[in-house]
Amino acid sequence: MTSMSTELDRLASTFVWRGLAMLVLGFAAVVRPEEALIVAMLGVATIAIAFGIYEVSVAFAIRRRTPRWRLVLVHGVLSIGFGGLSVGEPGVSLGVALAVIASWFVVYASTAGTAAMLLWRNKAARWTLIAWGSFDVGLAILALAYPASTIFTLLFFGAVYAALFGAWQVVAGLWLRRMLRLRPASIPSGALTGIP
Repeated sequence: MTSMSTELDRLASTFVWRGLAMLVLGFAAVVRPEEALIVAMLGVATIAIAFGIYEVSVAFAIRRRTPRWRLVLVHGVLSIGFGGLSVGEPGVSLGVALAVIASWFVVYASTAGTAAMLLWRNKAARWTLIAWGSFDVGLAILALAYPASTIFTLLFFGAVYAALFGAWQVVAGLWLRRMLRLRPASIPSGALTGIP
């Protein structure tokens, strides 16, 4: 494997492991919210920070080999920011939390849109990214139009989103790994992100 293929394989593994962890934690918080919700939230935040730092390091490792390294960097920074906001300020008001969450959804949707434009040759990946970005915009609108009545409700819907996001990351990692195995030289440089 070339150095680029090695980095892409590691990135695919990152997507799969992070996705599995977030899927399990999110699902546990949805099924058993009384016992698992707060622990799952802290776990998802820790995972987001750890893998975000790793993705930033991958972005810098591949920056000389592809012009699309910035997508990996943006995804890593967003993951770190999400994790930091999740554990950084527990005393924030519900209104401020909803505004931050809605902003995060919009930023993620715009990043997914950018990735979709870069993957113009891969119709399935492009439409999947557009669908996920639209889903994020819809969630941002719902968060602002129909705010949760309690922080517990907000955390519950966050757990549902973490489970869905985890499933997306697993699929993105497996897809990238499959593409590497089938035709490593033809991986589009825009495929460097599992951005939902």
